[in-house]
Amino acid sequence: MRETAENLEKMRNFGISEGISELILTTRNDRNGSKYVSNAAPFGIVWKNDRMFLHLFKGSKTCENMMRENLFAANMTDDAVLYATTTFYDLEDDEFGYAEYGYAEYDYAEYGYAEYAGEESVSPKEASIPYLKNADRVVLFKCVGRTEAEDSVIIDIEPADFIVLKPDKAGFIFNRGFHSVVEACIHLTRYELTKDQKYVDLIRHHWGITQRCGRKRDKEGVAVLRKKMNEILDRE
Repeated sequence: MRETAENLEKMRNFGISEGISELILTTRNDRNGSKYVSNAAPFGIVWKNDRMFLHLFKGSKTCENMMRENLFAANMTDDAVLYATTTFYDLEDDEFGYAEYGYAEYDYAEYGYAEYAGEESVSPKEASIPYLKNADRVVLFKCVGRTEAEDSVIIDIEPADFIVLKPDKAGFIFNRGFHSVVEACIHLTRYELTKDQKYVDLIRHHWGITQRCGRKRDKEGVAVLRKKMNEILDRE
């Protein structure tokens, strides 16, 4: 538990905080199931009450891979092209780097690499954790538990290692809760000027996102906006 607590603190220092952080997850594909060695797709990492987990819906390549593998990488980047591309398309293999984690200390079988144990013919990238070469920072995670439902699975995860690829960049984390507060601020200023009801609807939409995805500070920001909107409405 001490190691886990220390790594959670490292997460905060690395730029990831509680709430839902949208990162690009990279996983290793089935050796025989895809022409690509690795897969990349944006997903939200949920961090609530010192518990970190993913809620994945079955049918996605990421879910398929993470039901089989026990290690993956979360990539931090502010590259909008990477987010858009990995949402809908496969990346070429040369866009991935490959990190080893604990192979000298842990068994292949413990982390889902049983089929590679003792195989000299396996290339290093097939027995490593893929990450995006163009990411700013990378967190390696291990899966520590799975709770399966009919159409989805919740995977409990723990941070295992940290990689800084671009020391000159602080590391960008997209949190929907924070960005929704910003959007709500913009809509509220426009409502104050135009009195167009559509902006009230947009504000409430973004408040809902913040309640689901935001951090404590983001929700406090919503409280400030709610007070201001009530003041505006009371004057009408």
